[in-house]
Amino acid sequence: MIPKQAPEHPLRAIAPLSIFPEPSIHPDHKEIDREVIDYLVRTWEWPSEKHKRGFVSWKLSDVVLFMFSTGDTYRVKLACELLLLGFLMDDWFDHHTLSQITAVVSRLDTLLASPATFTPRSNIEQMHFSLFTRILAVANTPYEPAILSTYMSMLSCHCDAARDTTTSLRKYLASREADVGMPICVELLYWTDSSLASTTPSERAVLRGLDRVASDHVSILNDVFSFEREWAASADDGAPLVNGVCILANEVGVEVGAAKLLCLALVRAWEVEFRRRAKEVLALAKAEGMDLVRMERAVKGVERRMSGAEAFSWRTRRYL
Repeated sequence: MIPKQAPEHPLRAIAPLSIFPEPSIHPDHKEIDREVIDYLVRTWEWPSEKHKRGFVSWKLSDVVLFMFSTGDTYRVKLACELLLLGFLMDDWFDHHTLSQITAVVSRLDTLLASPATFTPRSNIEQMHFSLFTRILAVANTPYEPAILSTYMSMLSCHCDAARDTTTSLRKYLASREADVGMPICVELLYWTDSSLASTTPSERAVLRGLDRVASDHVSILNDVFSFEREWAASADDGAPLVNGVCILANEVGVEVGAAKLLCLALVRAWEVEFRRRAKEVLALAKAEGMDLVRMERAVKGVERRMSGAEAFSWRTRRYL
């Protein structure tokens, strides 16, 4: 059963329909959501009750539960906790200086490098220490270190003072990929789904072009949905607005409203491009003697990253 969505979204009036089918949510979504949210509500140091209530109402776990709906329940729960902790860190970064952010990320890098000897000094460090330990304790796949290193790359983006100076959409998308968490989602697909755990490096290399399309699709769609929220935040704190909608508007010389339309059209064009490339990938996989059943499942998993992220965006109250 798909969770009830938020009230009719204002973007419905201008967004072309997706060619992808409506994604399914993880069968154990209620249990996973309850356990992860309860833990984070109890453990995170909230700046106010308002922030806590807002976080709960956003139903952020849905994005993970749509993307990885075929995954092992325990692993999906860990993935959900990791990505939601990333959401919390992103909001924390928005209210701290570059030097404070860099110090926290440096300590977490130390944790990842030497978890056995690391002693947490703060609540943020303790939460990461606990979660990293549980992820590393899951055996039988080679993906745990990659999951955590890509998570740290996502956090490290906030230590780059030049991240707010990108003016080209292509350059922006390249930098946005890690910021929006796409590399970690690539790794989580193979880690959560036991049928994909034995995907070979050569098979993953063939899928890389699809991963790129999915990354661009999710990044720009997220920018369209989050634009008003980010615009308001930028006006409040005076920070530069770094968003694909603005970058495209400046690059082609149109108003923001027109740029939103262009971004939404681009998102749908990427879906058509994804389907075209998917046929080529599967034809090559067959010709190279790869495991075709596994490759078809992986392609569906990559597609689900796009449709799952969009399903979450229509339902969450985070951007309303």
